[in-house]
Amino acid sequence: MYPAKNQSADLLNKIRDFAEAHIRPNRGKLIKANDFPPDLWHTFGASGLAGLSLPEDHEGLGANYSLLSAAGRVISRTGGVPGVTMVFMAHWLMSKLHIATDTPSPVQQQLLPLLAAGKTTLSVAISEPGAGAHPKFLKTTARREGAEFVLNGEKAFLTNGPLADQFIVLAITDETGGRKAFSAILVPADSSGFRRTEGVKIDFLHPCPHGGIVLENCRVPAANLLGEEGDAFDRTSMRMRAIEDAAGAAGQVGSMYRLLSDIAAEASDDLAVQLGAIATKLQALDVIAAELASMADAAGDDLQPILELQLGFHQQCQNCSEAFSAVMEKCPDIDSPHIHYLFRDISKSLTIAKNAHAARLAKIGMAILYSADSR
Repeated sequence: MYPAKNQSADLLNKIRDFAEAHIRPNRGKLIKANDFPPDLWHTFGASGLAGLSLPEDHEGLGANYSLLSAAGRVISRTGGVPGVTMVFMAHWLMSKLHIATDTPSPVQQQLLPLLAAGKTTLSVAISEPGAGAHPKFLKTTARREGAEFVLNGEKAFLTNGPLADQFIVLAITDETGGRKAFSAILVPADSSGFRRTEGVKIDFLHPCPHGGIVLENCRVPAANLLGEEGDAFDRTSMRMRAIEDAAGAAGQVGSMYRLLSDIAAEASDDLAVQLGAIATKLQALDVIAAELASMADAAGDDLQPILELQLGFHQQCQNCSEAFSAVMEKCPDIDSPHIHYLFRDISKSLTIAKNAHAARLAKIGMAILYSADSR
């Protein structure tokens, strides 16, 4: 059961108060910090908000994707640090997508209360050095030995990796005729054969941490398998990307609203038309973001409509970013560092998965071309 409308409003007010008290006053430091502050994470856990996405019968607050989306928007608009929004959204989404649904009951009983209290968090380990997340190039394996999986491989680019105590590892559990079957396996950080690495440093979206892991004959119980063996690429990787992008869209809009307010505080009256144009673009993006979150709530096996609308949303965000760039060029006297850092975070975040977006657009375009030829 999801929170009623008035309960949702109360939760969003609580989230706004949290961002107002603990993020916004420190945004100048947070937005360029290399590490996520432990005290901010502890405050997040103590606030009761860490369990926002988890079922009420496991000490959570029962939020659906629409409420999570609205929460991301509030944090970004109020706090003004997209990297902090990413940390909290990753915790909420990974907990909801992977532990509250696909995890065997004994593991749920153990982990869900800890996740709800912010006493542990997760990282999804799919990408690998030199391979990204392309299934053709992934090499990490997991073989069964009795009642255990033995994992070998290396993962990188892991969002919240340095904060996480539990890793959902995508590994090859079968390969027939060159076709790989992937499974998702929960690997605790204290497992034998598990080692953290620094991973690849990212020069934006601070203080969201990214790390890596190495698995060397790492043994975990076979009961740590999430979902069905062999179906994890679609279930874990593709579904996660679609839902994550859909639920996270409003957070991007919130960041742009924050940037608009920041620039307006320093801009001259002759920029009124340009600022008004950006504001109306953001109103349209708000509508699309809300629809994406609603689609995530109703999502079945067919994720294509979500992916296509998300591509349209992404392109309109790029248009907004270009409009912001033009305005900032006309405001050379802006000297607030957090404005420049926020613009950097917005513009660079839009380059993530650039090649994948281009491939999807090409596929859609080719379908249109072939459909036209058939008439």
